[in-house]
Amino acid sequence: MPFQRRVSRCLARVVPSLVVLYVLFSEPSQVPPESLSSDWTNLVVETKSLSGSLTAVVPITRFSLSAFEDTLATLIRPSACITKVLVTCPEPLLSQTRRAIQHAVRAVNTGLQPDITLHPSAPNGETVSEIVKAISTLVATEKVLVLDETGFDGLSERTKDLLLCPAATHIPIGPRGVISINHTCVVPSSQLQPATYLLPPFTISTSLVKEPMASWAAMGVAVSRSLNRNMGGVVRSFGDQDANYCGRQFTYLDRGNPPSYVHETTVDPGLFFFLLPNYEALQLILPTIICPLHRAGHTVRVLVHSNDRIWGPASCTVRVEFLGKQNDAPLMLQMTYLNLILCKTVQLWSASLKKICNMLNGWVQCLCGNGYVYVSVGIEHLLDLNADWNTPRIELSVITQDRPRSLRRLLSSLTRARFLGDSVNIRLNMEQSSDTETIQIVRDFTWRHGTVFTHRRVVHGGLIPAVVESWYPHSNHEYGVLLEDDVELSPLFYIWIKMAILRYRYGEGHDRSKDMFGISLYHQKNTELHPDGRKPFNPRSLFEANHIQNPSTPYLSQVPCSWGAVYFPEHWREFHDYLANRLSEHQLGIDKVVVPNVRSNNWSRSWKKYFIELVYLRSYVMLYPNYADFGSFSTNHVEVGSHVKNRPKEKQDAFRVPLLELEESWRLVEELPGKTLPPWDKLPVVNLTGFLS
Repeated sequence: MPFQRRVSRCLARVVPSLVVLYVLFSEPSQVPPESLSSDWTNLVVETKSLSGSLTAVVPITRFSLSAFEDTLATLIRPSACITKVLVTCPEPLLSQTRRAIQHAVRAVNTGLQPDITLHPSAPNGETVSEIVKAISTLVATEKVLVLDETGFDGLSERTKDLLLCPAATHIPIGPRGVISINHTCVVPSSQLQPATYLLPPFTISTSLVKEPMASWAAMGVAVSRSLNRNMGGVVRSFGDQDANYCGRQFTYLDRGNPPSYVHETTVDPGLFFFLLPNYEALQLILPTIICPLHRAGHTVRVLVHSNDRIWGPASCTVRVEFLGKQNDAPLMLQMTYLNLILCKTVQLWSASLKKICNMLNGWVQCLCGNGYVYVSVGIEHLLDLNADWNTPRIELSVITQDRPRSLRRLLSSLTRARFLGDSVNIRLNMEQSSDTETIQIVRDFTWRHGTVFTHRRVVHGGLIPAVVESWYPHSNHEYGVLLEDDVELSPLFYIWIKMAILRYRYGEGHDRSKDMFGISLYHQKNTELHPDGRKPFNPRSLFEANHIQNPSTPYLSQVPCSWGAVYFPEHWREFHDYLANRLSEHQLGIDKVVVPNVRSNNWSRSWKKYFIELVYLRSYVMLYPNYADFGSFSTNHVEVGSHVKNRPKEKQDAFRVPLLELEESWRLVEELPGKTLPPWDKLPVVNLTGFLS
């Protein structure tokens, strides 16, 4: 299959995982830097100190605020030659940044300190083009020290001194640089080394920063042109702790549309840690998954199992470390796989993760403690990643009336779920007859993954309008997760949803079908529609008996799930139209049987009766999970309500299924046939009464 088709094949095969760094390709006009035999070294005279003034430019991001005080304290210490500090930050961070400046100044408490200016910046003020604009318009000193969000992290004291009191030279100088002829980093050394361009931190003459520049590579070209030399800067460092900076680099968003600023209240920041088998894997998942996660406010870290240390045009600010292949002897990690860990908090990041927690003995726990999701995905599936990762918009819709205990349990399970850095809005729909406690729970509910919309009916409508009117799509890329309040969810439910949507809605053409109307979160263990009553149902046993090659495969069923499911936009609109027509009785009496020999014909107050009719008439199907031991992404607690008058233990046992927990996240992929969601034409189809079609 051609590479282009492989790349376009469905993000869904890779469990919602994802993210990190981009690579810096050289521009066509760039040429390799001059060799060390050239006389350019005569232009850098370390013993001749700076005689003019020096401004430090510090761009602030949400991620750099925690370390900003330390960075500022270094800039204003007495031994520095800094005369001015220009701090740029987005307006939502101004008050926090101002407090950090006050704390740092009081802590240093020296008599003579540089002027510190706080300047509001655009939401994308940390991009190269915005930094260059700030230098060219706001800096009047002879030289400028350009920093990024890492400040002086990992640099030795002597390297810091080199930056804080630079040599009197027109050539930019710093501890990090890139040679574009082979896209490699300059290995740090105390010896002067030419580079095509530098990466922050570095010092540069302000006169060289007068034209718009979209990348550090472009700055290197401008410097080369201005100095009439085939080099964009000089690399020098002295025993830095981050001597592996080529493998643990922070880069900036250089090209493309700037991201919109995300307010802190809309995101529950998490840490996404990726262990990748090679540099190619890094390239593949970077632009569509890693950088969007970063822009949404999450922290991303990456470890690459490779000796290659290569950079190209930066897409976002992320940290990458390379674990050389010579260290792989005792590796217990399968390095032909992408390994994703989504942590709530990070416990360790240093010295190649302390040799990956003593060569991966308990490596997940040493990174994240007990709160994590871990997934390992075959590297061949990385080729399936495409630009549709951020296309689907999934919205949660909760339907509740007067079961506050059940509602609280459902909302708690939603809060514990992992959302892969996506923005996910939630609708809370109350009936007119909702009790005071339910209303209070809804009023007090907070949501860190998106916006909350609340709705309460003014006239009691019953369960049919309560469910059907709870969500309506705006576009064909919006998907509704319908959740009645007697449902509880697995913390992994969103991951199942996303990988299935990406596979069967945005994958290759032959894996997309207009016949699929949704995705169930619930693992069926009964069939309800058989005319003789409820029957036990085990899809694995059914498939084994019918010699299906992979009895563990997910499957398609005509039964619409009401115990946690995603509904697709086109089909939900069609259902609205069908239901309106059906209830009007213009063409068919309300008591007319549409689907022969199914129990749902007696469900006069259930919206499922009419959806089953639509499914039967259109031959639609829903995707169901099929994990071992009925492992499920939702369960039904069979609470007393519109359809349940009592809840004996027998009935509860018939419908409750075990939820897949965080520590079982490996099962998401490992239990799938071939560790991937099957092609559309390989999915078994089960009819309304639980038999193979």
